[in-house]
Amino acid sequence: MAAQHELSFDDEVKAQLQPLLKGGNQLLLSYDDGVGPYSHHGLVALQVSFQFVIVGQDADVSDYEETLPSNLGPVRYKGYSGRFLGHKLHASFNTLMHAIKLSDEGEQIDDNVAVIVDDTATK
Repeated sequence: MAAQHELSFDDEVKAQLQPLLKGGNQLLLSYDDGVGPYSHHGLVALQVSFQFVIVGQDADVSDYEETLPSNLGPVRYKGYSGRFLGHKLHASFNTLMHAIKLSDEGEQIDDNVAVIVDDTATK
């Protein structure tokens, strides 16, 4: 059986995301490839780009069929985007750049992960 992906957030990133995860809101780790309602750029040919998307409890998350455990609760992602993800993922806040960095046990995956709050999310 293959090892499952898991994600940990450092304290700074948790402080940013936790208040947004209220009222049943869900957290997505969205591969920004232009597929699905929460990915608009489709930069896959140019670079690997991810974003954290906060969506409402009843939002359409059918494109995000996989779930990974995290210290903020379950995080949904597009199954095929797992090929870009290691098994032990970590999201940390880069204070110098004021950006969230996503890395795994071997390398940096994305040095500027945006946080998007969808209209479906409870504000």
